[in-house]
Amino acid sequence: MISSDVTVRTATASDVDRILGLVNELAVKQIMLPRSPASVIENLRDFLIAEVDGTFAGCGALAITWTDLAEVRSLAVHPDYQKHGVGRAIVEALITEAKRLEIPRLFAFTYVPGFFEKLAFAQAEHEQLPHKVFNDCMHCPKFLACDEIAMTRVLDPDAKTPTLLGMPQRSFPLPQRTKKVAAKQ
Repeated sequence: MISSDVTVRTATASDVDRILGLVNELAVKQIMLPRSPASVIENLRDFLIAEVDGTFAGCGALAITWTDLAEVRSLAVHPDYQKHGVGRAIVEALITEAKRLEIPRLFAFTYVPGFFEKLAFAQAEHEQLPHKVFNDCMHCPKFLACDEIAMTRVLDPDAKTPTLLGMPQRSFPLPQRTKKVAAKQ
């Protein structure tokens, strides 16, 4: 049992190896998708770190997808600290940040929907998140066979859906391989 309080702070460059180690360790166990060093480094400002007694216990990131939408991503808790409030502390801090930024809606893709349901997220269809599909899913190795569950949470039910900037295409062509035709001589 964890007797100490969880401290959540912003990530620093010295946290990159710990973030990568934890996320990719859980990815090997097929608990989450892996992250590359470049993706963590380029998005370091999105990450929060949870510590217990000064020891790295977990991480999570808030990735802004659109003016009214942000994703809770790369939420990972070290196995020694699971089921002790570390994940909840990270998500609550990410929710606070989303509210500060006036982002009215959050989503997450997960293999553990029960955790997010305890935090007032509800299951959703992937098609309800076209910005995620357009920006990230197309590049995912599981794009055509996604087994993650989409979860959403409304933080501000009175927020208007933005019309400025438009919406990404809901249907888009997938890359096609073309056969090389031998030139006739």
